[in-house]
Amino acid sequence: MSSATPTAGTSPARRLSLAGVLRLRRPSEIWFKPALSSVAAVAPPNLLLLALGRLDLAMYTMAGSLCALYAHNRPYAARARTLAWVVLGMLGGVAVALVTASLTRNAVVLVTVGALLAAVQKALCDATRVGPPGNVVLTFISSAALFVPQTLGQVPGHLALAAAAGAWAWLVGMAPAPVRPHGPERRATAQALNAAAAYAVASRGT
Repeated sequence: MSSATPTAGTSPARRLSLAGVLRLRRPSEIWFKPALSSVAAVAPPNLLLLALGRLDLAMYTMAGSLCALYAHNRPYAARARTLAWVVLGMLGGVAVALVTASLTRNAVVLVTVGALLAAVQKALCDATRVGPPGNVVLTFISSAALFVPQTLGQVPGHLALAAAAGAWAWLVGMAPAPVRPHGPERRATAQALNAAAAYAVASRGT
């Protein structure tokens, strides 16, 4: 006669716990800094285009403006270099995309170039440890640029718009430096001290 209750010596089947997978991670202490910087970097160029009646060019200014999302956890000397490289990387990806779009409308070629760009951007971001948002923004912008109708004669002007917006994004990212020149270092030190204190408290119980 079978019984529904497990007998002694047998263990019930293990249940797969999804609590750790579904638990929301604690947001970064500086989550608002990239958000505010992106607003400050995106709004002026696009408002200017709106005033000129040329919002059709907003994609190119967005390419440079979104570089303001990077390097907020770095000291300002390192941030200046990182932002400059991000802007140059963005311009390089957009340049390849725009030139390709001006030379062909073949979907297979465009998708292939987009995949190669994404691979290169991913590899470079991982190798340089650029930090969040990584290659996501670079790949999104360059992939979108591949499918925008373009002529070779328009490419320099569109790249100039992206470069100008990128320079503005660099200034936005560096704007807090005169007010709090050692803010990132102090924040990192405070986080390390808090982590050490939490570890010390936890280790007392063991």
